[in-house]
Amino acid sequence: MSNNQIRFLIAVLLCGANAACKSDYNTPSFTCNNYYMGLTLQDSSRYALKVNNNTLFRIPSDTGGSKYLTMETANDSFKIIFNLRHGTYQDAALYNDSLPLKTYIFRGNRDSTTSGLVVAAVKTGNEFKFADTDTSSITITRWNISKQTMSGSYYFESNNHTLTGKGTFSNVCFTSLK
Repeated sequence: MSNNQIRFLIAVLLCGANAACKSDYNTPSFTCNNYYMGLTLQDSSRYALKVNNNTLFRIPSDTGGSKYLTMETANDSFKIIFNLRHGTYQDAALYNDSLPLKTYIFRGNRDSTTSGLVVAAVKTGNEFKFADTDTSSITITRWNISKQTMSGSYYFESNNHTLTGKGTFSNVCFTSLK
């Protein structure tokens, strides 16, 4: 994983931990009923993944804030992490629970206000080894504010395009921290 990706991942996780103090705890659980999260690798093998965490949070700034979505999924062999960033928002729009239905793209080390970083890890022994993402995308096709669920698809290429995968997700719950 590149230094920029590591810094972004650390920033997202620290901000999420900081924002947790502001949660109203009146939100759906991470393991809501009737959700699906799947992964298909380049060799056509398919896996179902369990969602461990899916959090929407915001970081305000003087020039307008950004919304972040970070999701962790896993099974016995693989782990997939989403880091999605969208902005810039003025205060009124920053604190609503919506994200635009669109494709969020990550391309290597290019920084942008909109990114859809997908990080994949493969279990070797007792540890997950994270791959260095070359390019990835997260497409959100449905976002339900009242049920706090999301659906869509994702794609990633990692480790110099030697590890590729794609998948779909439907009715995955998210927790909104304000």
